[in-house]
Amino acid sequence: MKWYAVFFIGVFALVSFAGSAGAQSQFELGMKEFRDENYEEALVHFLEARKAEPTSSTVAFYTGLTYKIIEQYKEAVPYLRDAVTFTPRIKEALVELIDVLYQTDNIKEAKEWVDVGEKEGIQPGRIQFLKGLVYLKDKKYPEAISGFEKAKELDPSLAQLAEFQIASANMQAGQYKEAQNRFKRAASVDPTTDMATMARDYDKALAEKFERERPWRFSVGLGYKYDTNLVAKPGGGPVADAISNESDYAANMTARISYTFPFSFKTPYNLTIQYSINADRYMQRDDYNSMTNTLSFIPGYNFEKFSLSMPVTILYNWLQREKGTDFTQSTGWYSDTKYMRYYSIMPTLRYMLTQNSIAEFSIGYTEKYYFIAPLTAPEERDGRLYNASIGYTYFFYDGRGFVNLKYTYGQDNTIGDNWANKEHRWGMNLLYPLWWKPLKLQVSSEAAFTNYIFPNATFDGMTRRNDTYNTSLGLVYELGKGTDITAQYTYIRDKSNISTYDYTREIFSLGIEYRY
Repeated sequence: MKWYAVFFIGVFALVSFAGSAGAQSQFELGMKEFRDENYEEALVHFLEARKAEPTSSTVAFYTGLTYKIIEQYKEAVPYLRDAVTFTPRIKEALVELIDVLYQTDNIKEAKEWVDVGEKEGIQPGRIQFLKGLVYLKDKKYPEAISGFEKAKELDPSLAQLAEFQIASANMQAGQYKEAQNRFKRAASVDPTTDMATMARDYDKALAEKFERERPWRFSVGLGYKYDTNLVAKPGGGPVADAISNESDYAANMTARISYTFPFSFKTPYNLTIQYSINADRYMQRDDYNSMTNTLSFIPGYNFEKFSLSMPVTILYNWLQREKGTDFTQSTGWYSDTKYMRYYSIMPTLRYMLTQNSIAEFSIGYTEKYYFIAPLTAPEERDGRLYNASIGYTYFFYDGRGFVNLKYTYGQDNTIGDNWANKEHRWGMNLLYPLWWKPLKLQVSSEAAFTNYIFPNATFDGMTRRNDTYNTSLGLVYELGKGTDITAQYTYIRDKSNISTYDYTREIFSLGIEYRY
C-alpha cells in the first residue's frame, strides 16, 4: 500500500473518532444542563448531538422533551416521533408525543398513538388520561369521560385531576348539574390543593348560573302602611274644607310570577312572561280599596354589547269607590268595580358602556281607558300616551349596589281637554349596601313638570301646571336568602297653580317580601 493511502486512512479514522467523541461530549454537556434545569443551554447541545447522531432515539427523545418543557410544542413533535420509531424505541416518549400532538391540535395522529399505547400497555393511567384530553378537545364527550374514569382506576394519583376534567367535559356537553357534582368531588379528593380551589370556584359559578337561569321565579309580599293624605286633599280652599278623614292605614299584598323560556339562556333570543297583582285594603276609607293586575310579555334579542327588548303590558285596575263594602265579597265585583285598563308597548335598547355601566333608550305607546264615565266631557281621561326616555345605570360593590338616572318626556293626548298635557320627568334611584352587610339604603327621587295643553274648562279657563316632587327613603334588611324586610318613608309634594290639585302627602310603610 502506498504511503499516502495509509496517511489518508489514518486521517479519516482520526476524524471519525473525534466526531464520535464530540457527539458524545455534546450529549453529556446537554444532559448536565438539562439536570440543572438550564433548558435553553441544554437544547443547544442536544441539537449539536442530533447532527452527529441523527438516528439516536435517546438524543431525539431528550431534544423533543426539552422543546416540550420550554413549550415549543410544534418543534418537539418530530423529535418525539423519532424517539418512538427509532431503535431502540423509547417507551417513555410515547406519552410525551401524545401530549404535544394534543397541544398542537393534531388530534388524528394523537388518537393513533393512543391506540398504540393502549395495545402495548405503556403507562396505562397516563395514556387513559391523555385519551380523555384528546377526545375532549375533539368534543367526543362520552369517550373523553370514559378515558378519565379509567385513568382514575389505573392511577389513583390522577383522581383529582381526572374528576376535574370529567366535570369540564360534562359542562361542555351542557350537563351542568352533573358537572357541578363532579367539581364537588374533585374538591373533596384533597381540599388543600390549588385544583380543589379551582373546582370550588367552578362549583360556585355553576350555582350562580343555575340561579340566573331558573325559568320560574316567584315573589310574595305583605305590608302595612299609613297614608297621611290618601285622597289628595288640597292644602287650602273650598274643596279642602269639604274633605275629611283624608288619612288611613292599609294592608298591602303583592305577588308576582314570571317564566323565562329556556332558550333565552342559550340563544340571543329571549322571552319572559310575567304576571303580578297588587292590592290595598284600607281600614276606614274602604272606598279606596284597590287591586291591580298586570300581565307582561317581554321578547328580546341580545347582541354583543347591546340588547333590544319590546315589553308589551296589559294592566287592569279595580277600585271599590263606595264606602262600607268590600268589593271582593260582592258577586259582581269584577265588573262593578273596574276602574281603568291600559295597553302599552315600549321598545327598549340597552347598551353596555363599560363592564359596570349601561345606557338605556326607550320609546313608549300607551292606550288608556277608564270605565267610569266622567262628570263632564272635558274631564274625559281616556286617550293615548306617547313617551321617550334616556337612562344611565352604574353598578358597584360587585353589582350589589347601583345608581340609576333617567329622563322621560311624555305627551298625554286625552279625549278631554282638561287632562291633555306634556311632561318632563327626571328621576334617580340608588341602592347602597351599608357597613352592616345585610342592610341596604334605598333612595328614589323624582321631579315631574307637567304643563297642560288647553285652558281648564272647570276653573275659569286657567291653564293648569303641576310640579310634582316625590322622594322616598328606605332601609332594606336581608333577613335570609330571598327574604327582605323594608321600612320606607315617602314624601310627595304636588305644586299646582290650581289649588284643587295642590297637596302634600306622606306615606310610611313596613313590609316583608320573599322571592324564589
